[in-house]
Order: sequence, then C-alpha cells, then structure tokens
Amino acid sequence: MIHFFIGTKAQFIKMAPIMVELNSRNIPFRYVDSGQHAELTRSLRKVFGLREPDINLYSRNRDIVSIPGAVGWGLKLGCSIWFRRKWLRQRVFCGGGICLIHGDTLSTLLGMKMARAAGLKIGHVEAGLRSFCMWHPFPEELIRIYCMKRCDILFAPSEEAQGNLKAMNVRGCVMKVNGNTIVDALRLMEKVPATIKIPEGPFALATCHRLETITSRKRLEQVISLLNRVSRQIKVVFVTHKPTRQYLKRFYLADKLNTEICVLGMQEYMNFTALLRSAKMVITDGGSIQEECAYLNKPCLILRKKTERPDGLGKNAVLWGFEDKIVDEFLSRTEVLASAGPCDWPRPSVEIVDALIEYGGGP
Repeated sequence: MIHFFIGTKAQFIKMAPIMVELNSRNIPFRYVDSGQHAELTRSLRKVFGLREPDINLYSRNRDIVSIPGAVGWGLKLGCSIWFRRKWLRQRVFCGGGICLIHGDTLSTLLGMKMARAAGLKIGHVEAGLRSFCMWHPFPEELIRIYCMKRCDILFAPSEEAQGNLKAMNVRGCVMKVNGNTIVDALRLMEKVPATIKIPEGPFALATCHRLETITSRKRLEQVISLLNRVSRQIKVVFVTHKPTRQYLKRFYLADKLNTEICVLGMQEYMNFTALLRSAKMVITDGGSIQEECAYLNKPCLILRKKTERPDGLGKNAVLWGFEDKIVDEFLSRTEVLASAGPCDWPRPSVEIVDALIEYGGGP
C-alpha cells in the first residue's frame, strides 16, 4: 500500500499530481493529513478533485499559524511515535507498505518518524535539496538532512539534487526524476477555470510568508520598503498569508504599505496560478513559487539570503539577499530575464508512480 503523509499547502500541491496519477491507473492509496494546514488542504482537495483524507490527525480543522500552536500540535503527534505504535500500525498506516513524505517541514519529520514507528518504508519526494547553511532556512535544512539520511527511496528532482544525495552517502535508493512535481500541478490547473478577476495592465505579483522573514521586524520592514519601491514603477498585487498579516499588524507595518498596493488574502490555487501566469514579474520568498516561475519563465526576485533550489537561478530568477543594488538590477533586467525561453515540461509524477510500482507499492 502507498501512503501519503501531508501537512502543508505546498506539500499537498506537490503530492496531489502523484495521487491524481494513481487514481488514473486505479491504484489504491491512503492519504494521511497531519492537520498542519487543515483549512488550506481542504480547499485544495476540491481544486484537484481528490477525496477527503483517510485519517486527519488534528481534529481542530483549522490552520496552525502560530508558534505555540505548532509546538502543541507537534508534541501531540510526536508522542504517538513512542506511546501509540499499535494505533499507528492499525489505524493510521494500516496495510503496511511505503509512506511518501515531502520536502522539509515539521510534517515531513513527523511523517517519517510515525510511519517508521508503524513499520513502513519511507519515500522522500523532492529529496536532495540543500542550501548548505544550517540557519538559512532554519530548521528546514536540518530536517532535510535528518530525513534524507533515513529514507528508503529518495526522488531527486534534478542532477544537482541527485549529486547532493550521493555526496551525503545516503543509505536509501536514489532515483532522479525529471523535474519537480509542481510542473504537473501547473499542468492540471490549466484545466481549472479561475474565479478571480485578473488586474488590467502589467503588474508584479508578491508574496512573503517564511518565518525567518516575517518574524523579524527588520526583515519584514525591508520587504515592505521593497514592495513600496516596486509599486512606484508597476502595480503590485500582494497576496498575504494569515501569519504575514499577523506580523504586519504586530510590528505596526501594515499601514506602511503604499495605499496603491492591492493586498489580497490567500487565493485558491487555480486563482493564484492564473495571477502568476499573467504577472509581468514575481517577488516572493516561496520556494514552490520560485519553481513555478522557472517553468513559466517568469522574472522572479527571491526574498531570501540563500535558497536550496537552483530553479531559475542564472536564468529568470535573482536572489535578493536583502541588498538594494540587487533590486535595481532585477527591475532593470525584467525584460531580459523573461526572454530565457520556455522549457520543456516533464512529467515527474508519472516517473514517481512507475518507480513506486517497481518498488512494490502498487499492482
């Protein structure tokens, strides 16, 4: 049996195409929702046409958006690793087999530990990404290293990721797939009509949600200053996550945004990708959005000091590093960055399902 352990919105978006592919082949699987982004994943299931989870591990049915909330949720799930192994085997991961985890979040770590406690093999989707800096991003870099060294099969989305895994001497079987499953999500969204009105004229699409940025007043203030600066040259549409709005309010920065900036709440995925396709440029700290921009050949300014993702770097994407001169260079080169030419879209989800069947996870 193939099990999916999913916690965050980004994890669901990148795992959904694999589940869709399994459905198309009538291969059964189980879906375990950690409850980390309960609201967001609930809406995404409708967008991707996927069923409800076989089990939801967090009954409050709302997103965890605070550090205290994350601590309580993590402790609750973590305790099951030591004290509820029978429940894990018989209820959460019944049927044995292999559990797929994704990426580098706390849900990734908990999913691996819980599935291992239940006696399952572990497959890591999007394995091999490294920033080679423990503090950027933290704790994601540590989670990646810990999990990758303990998984049985690791799906590397690039030659660079494959090389990183080999250099780490991981004990699991390393399998390179052509590209990140986000490309399959983009392909699926082409068939889902958007329900949002796309702004007229050229605009920049902006997001900012990473904890190392929004929990630092200095960094968040730099981001607001950057968006205000960009808005003097082009219309800015700023899509905000709940934690971002909370910290903007806490640091009294919400009122410092240029009034001409269009501030939106979280969008349904088909609406966000519609905005993404229409934007002239993208300003984001989201790794998944960086990957989407690489496939869409969209100029992208990455609001981070370091990134573990090579997607688009040296082509359509520029790493900000919180340096003003980088912003000047990016804004002056958007036409050049957009002219790199579209890349061929691979089908990594098909490759992953093929590998799972060969590994013994399907018929």
